[in-house]
Amino acid sequence: MVRVKRPFSVYHSLMNTFTLVTAVDKRPLHTHFYAHKPDFHHWFDEMMRWRKNGRCFWLVCWQDGDLIANGQLLIYPHGAEYANLAVVPARQGQGIGTAMIAALDEIARENGLAEVEIGVDVENGRALALYERLGFVEDRRIRLMGGKTAVVLCKMLAI
Repeated sequence: MVRVKRPFSVYHSLMNTFTLVTAVDKRPLHTHFYAHKPDFHHWFDEMMRWRKNGRCFWLVCWQDGDLIANGQLLIYPHGAEYANLAVVPARQGQGIGTAMIAALDEIARENGLAEVEIGVDVENGRALALYERLGFVEDRRIRLMGGKTAVVLCKMLAI
């Protein structure tokens, strides 16, 4: 299992501060990003267990008392992925997603990861363009339940 080289709690970008999710973030995360997820509370608790084991780094970004973004680095035995990246619609296009990925890249490097993946609905052109601009390249396409197609992109990290 990969372990954190130094404790990570806060990442500062030019205009944003990202912190690791805590129990205090549970309700706002549910309200702002995961109200559609019926098993959210169980899933949140599971992600907190993964965090204790060094397998989940879940970041949030608060500005002026509002939760505006969240995203995860999930570490598996044979790989890692960025998952559940989201920025509230009113704050999209302001560099928050780019800064979130930079923060996750830093955490991945600190954990000795050489490569990460990210998946996105093939119809989400805005996210695809962002990921490609940040160095991700298409690896494969997969068919999802319901007939949608997702693109899985990979990025090599300089360690």
